[in-house]
Amino acid sequence: MIRITLIFLFFLHFLIFPSVLIAKEKPFTLNGKPVPTVVARVNGVPLTSKVLERELFAFRIRSQQMGREIKPGDEPTIGRELLKEIVGHELVVQKARSLGITITEENIESQIKSIEDQFPSHESFLTALAFQHMSFAALKNKIRRTLLEDELMRREIAPKVNVSDEETQKYYDENKSRFTKPVLYRLNHIHLATIKPSGEAEDEASQKKAKRLTKMINEEAKDKIKSILKKVKAGENFSELAKRFSEDDASREQGGFLGDLHPDSTIPEIGKEMLKLKEGETSGIIQSQYGYHILKLDEIIPSQLIPFAETKTDIMNLLLKKKTRDLFTKYVEDLGNKAEIKVFI
Repeated sequence: MIRITLIFLFFLHFLIFPSVLIAKEKPFTLNGKPVPTVVARVNGVPLTSKVLERELFAFRIRSQQMGREIKPGDEPTIGRELLKEIVGHELVVQKARSLGITITEENIESQIKSIEDQFPSHESFLTALAFQHMSFAALKNKIRRTLLEDELMRREIAPKVNVSDEETQKYYDENKSRFTKPVLYRLNHIHLATIKPSGEAEDEASQKKAKRLTKMINEEAKDKIKSILKKVKAGENFSELAKRFSEDDASREQGGFLGDLHPDSTIPEIGKEMLKLKEGETSGIIQSQYGYHILKLDEIIPSQLIPFAETKTDIMNLLLKKKTRDLFTKYVEDLGNKAEIKVFI
């Protein structure tokens, strides 16, 4: 169960900025208070503040992406929680090594290569590492620890995890809403595009000309969609009209077929209008940011419960992962109860 780590890859990829300047390193503090060089000892092994600083930096980035602000007063609490995780990782590494689990350099190099391949160049890869306050050696160590943890979990936890058919059935019965397909609408449309002024013209005369052209094109599209609607209302074949007039390349050759849609899976104007139609009905003219549309509803496909047999494997895998995670958390807690741990923050 290799977890080289999608999250870590994401942050490396996210933090490629060709113009990034690495600021001069500042002393590591939590809410303005200096952090000691050694933040904890696990069975005598020191854990340095550098590791905690990197984890706090990554946590801060994740929080920013989710729109959350870390206030200075929150830093000590967050720092202590992150340190608990770091201590847990160290306990796992020590246990793995005591069981003779080793990770080859070739394996580590392979993982590093897969990470570096996400970047346009070696230089941008190193820049992203530096931006995260991480050296190449620190990256190798992080990968080694992750692989040790994965192998320990495979040996010590996975053999003890089992999911019965009864548990799988029970999960299905208690979570049927998760396995229910929503009502779908088999929809066709005829689409004529409209345009907006580009806004690139600098002088006033050019801007006015662009507006006139835009208005003329859009009025032409409006007149054309009205004439098409008349043909639809007169009973002409909707599919043939779509092939002749629709400007949606993706659906035109299929007679305007958009697919089996849920109102939330398309643009709001279409999603709202499709709910008003009965099977076989066509709409009036609908205007959206993309232009004009005429809809035809072929069929309303009722909500359906996916049979248990089709979901059994997915449920079993889900429960296996949850059980493995829960057992591993308890396993690490037991390691901590037997260990000598000293924390200095």
